[in-house]
Amino acid sequence: MFSRRQSRITAMQMLYQIQLTETPVQTVIDGFSQRQDTSVELCCFARQLVEGTIAHLESIDTLLQNTSKNWKLHRMPIVDLSILRCATYEMLYLNDVDPATTIDEAIEIAKSYSTPDSPKFINGVLDNIRKNS
Repeated sequence: MFSRRQSRITAMQMLYQIQLTETPVQTVIDGFSQRQDTSVELCCFARQLVEGTIAHLESIDTLLQNTSKNWKLHRMPIVDLSILRCATYEMLYLNDVDPATTIDEAIEIAKSYSTPDSPKFINGVLDNIRKNS
């Protein structure tokens, strides 16, 4: 069964790998598609999130930097940055999901994959983007 949350998790993992290893985007996407037993829908949505995030990375990072004034992007945990980038792309460029849902999903992913302080941080940054976009 197709789960958008699982697609978001997969996208976060791909963005994490891209950031950490500087592996080409298509190589990472192909690797995930081959290694994971996932539905076509899950892979398609995850691919859309990753490719869209990378295509708009400069504007997303500028927005994140301006929104998280006390944090430089290079100092953020890569998991948090990957979640923020993906959720920001989804809120700004995909019209089929309510921004509040995107924020809630990002918070839940952070609870499972990042530090105890990350959900609050991610909520604050994404909520400021939602309010100002």
